[in-house]
Amino acid sequence: MGKLGKYNFMKKFSQINTFLPDTRLATKSNIKAMLELYDSLYVKPDEGTGGHGILKITKLQNGYSLKGGKSTRTFHSIDALYGSLRTVLSKHKFVAQRGIDLLKHNKRAFDIRVMVQKNRNKQLVPTGIIGRLGKANKIVTNYHSGGTPLPLDTLLKSHLQGEARKEYIRRMKELGKKASSVLRKSYKSKPAFGVDIAIDSNMKPWILEINTGPDMSIFNTLKDKTMYRRILRYAKLKR
Repeated sequence: MGKLGKYNFMKKFSQINTFLPDTRLATKSNIKAMLELYDSLYVKPDEGTGGHGILKITKLQNGYSLKGGKSTRTFHSIDALYGSLRTVLSKHKFVAQRGIDLLKHNKRAFDIRVMVQKNRNKQLVPTGIIGRLGKANKIVTNYHSGGTPLPLDTLLKSHLQGEARKEYIRRMKELGKKASSVLRKSYKSKPAFGVDIAIDSNMKPWILEINTGPDMSIFNTLKDKTMYRRILRYAKLKR
């Protein structure tokens, strides 16, 4: 399944569906309907990884902006906006996802990756959690698109204090585990899941995507290698 298939599968489960941002096939009618509901949308390749090919549509006072990579264009109508998107959307399957106003650190947006792996008994265990700090003025936080991996504790310091911060990080690990447990029903043989979570300005978490073949190398960028060693240890387990 691509992003849309995973979303449609997961939204059937009450334990996580309130954490899933509205995601639909990127058609003109869907984009128009969603822009009536939300201030911004992300248009993503259904099968894409690493943040490549992602576009952001933002409502303006008198039209819309379309941002991708380093370029930003403005349009006065949905027709003009979609006219610019049509060529891209006709080549591959894309999804439109509700834009989340990401929490910021030093005025730069960040999100979270939670690594969840099977143990020897085939039970899912959260083995790592890391923050991804986006570049200034970039619309994605992905490591391979220029995002900076940092300890989540560091990124949350200006938003939560002491025990409240520790408890929040624990909750994010549990949410990653819960989301992986749901998707595992369709991906029974996968040994690991990488859960991407956004936090909005009200501290509500949103599950953006779950990768079924997550990259472990991002955890090796941290000075403290404890999580990375644990992830490698779990990756080598015989189940």
